[in-house]
Amino acid sequence: MSDIEEDTNTVTAIDYLINQEKLQKQAQEILPGKFEKCSFHLGYIRQPLYACKTCQENSGEVAGMCYSCSISCHSSHDLFELFPKRHFRCDCGIKGKFSDHPCSLMIPAKKIINENAQNKYNHNFKGYYCRCNQLYDPDKEEDPMYQCLGCEDWFHERCIGIMPDIIADFECYICRDCTKRYPFLINGVDDRFSIGLSNGEEPISKWVLPMVENENMGADLENNFNDSIVSTIDNNKEGIQQDMNQSETPSLPVNTTDNEPHSDNLTKEDSSTSNSIDQPSLNKGEKRKLDDTALIIPKEPKKLKSDDCQNVDLASLPAHDHVELFLQEGWRDGLCMCDKCKETYKKKNVEYFLKEEKTFEPEEDEDAGKSVFEIGMEQLQRVDRVQALESLMAYKTLADDIKSYLSAFKESGKIVTKEDVEEFFAAKRQERKG
Repeated sequence: MSDIEEDTNTVTAIDYLINQEKLQKQAQEILPGKFEKCSFHLGYIRQPLYACKTCQENSGEVAGMCYSCSISCHSSHDLFELFPKRHFRCDCGIKGKFSDHPCSLMIPAKKIINENAQNKYNHNFKGYYCRCNQLYDPDKEEDPMYQCLGCEDWFHERCIGIMPDIIADFECYICRDCTKRYPFLINGVDDRFSIGLSNGEEPISKWVLPMVENENMGADLENNFNDSIVSTIDNNKEGIQQDMNQSETPSLPVNTTDNEPHSDNLTKEDSSTSNSIDQPSLNKGEKRKLDDTALIIPKEPKKLKSDDCQNVDLASLPAHDHVELFLQEGWRDGLCMCDKCKETYKKKNVEYFLKEEKTFEPEEDEDAGKSVFEIGMEQLQRVDRVQALESLMAYKTLADDIKSYLSAFKESGKIVTKEDVEEFFAAKRQERKG
């Protein structure tokens, strides 16, 4: 048996070239934009961000970088993809960030400014997400996750609660912490605003939903409402009595079991270390069902804060510790715009709720999708004819020398090692000097 057959760590030249083509295609799909310029000069903008695990391990300092710096400056490091975040300026090259790892796209402004005082950081920059503070592993996680429009953190479906079908196509999500910060978002009139209620650390157990007739849920919910009252009272007597005591316009909850959740978002897998409530294990691709104990409450007009304000008086809702919002398409048109609320948006500096934000994206790379050979040939056609001919002749000479060098290995059956290749090119560089 030859040495080549015995060594399982070797690859043929053909296998190597095929693998390189695959890597090129993957890179073109993942990194379709140009990365010659850092976004620092644009100031504080909403943009896709990355954090560097490698640099954090050395310094413990959290920091974020733009798309271009993630490729040009930290390509050999382990990175966390943070997805878009608002009002953030690239930290790469700023003193004290990324263990002072040098920025390959350095501009004078970075040396002058020295810090990004307005940047804000959360546990995402260390690879953790959701209120359960779980480390995100993209290779293992399969549970759907949803990004909060306010804090821009991502939350597991199992931690939020299973969504009924009637709101499965929601456009935006507001987490429980952000509704506490911004209670003026909780509209009590518009059907594009659906409300989830929960207590303690539990997922959502009560839903205040619009009474919209559709084939999945709305019509059945309305038509069967009276038929469900008896069984609901038997199963949830205490909860209903509490809800009725706290609501001036009480609505009896309906017990529903056959609705499926929305799942067209980033997916992640259950972890034994998660602090969220235990859920039955599922096969890959299988959807969770709405829990038998979940209470669905028709959204009737609730008590409002005032005659002018459309936001709900939270005391008129069933007993709860937390409120979460699920917003349907066009929800911004339903936001309360009374004088007090308009002033609050400015005071809280959250006018991004009123109008969809622009997210900076790197300039599209016109060479994306092309092979290295195709790009090389296009560049060759752009140079001077004499220079092109000289380049082709030099390429042919180098190719002949490589073939001649490798033929000796072919005849002897010896494996070409990294050291052999380095020795060949070192000799060539010496020839040029001589």
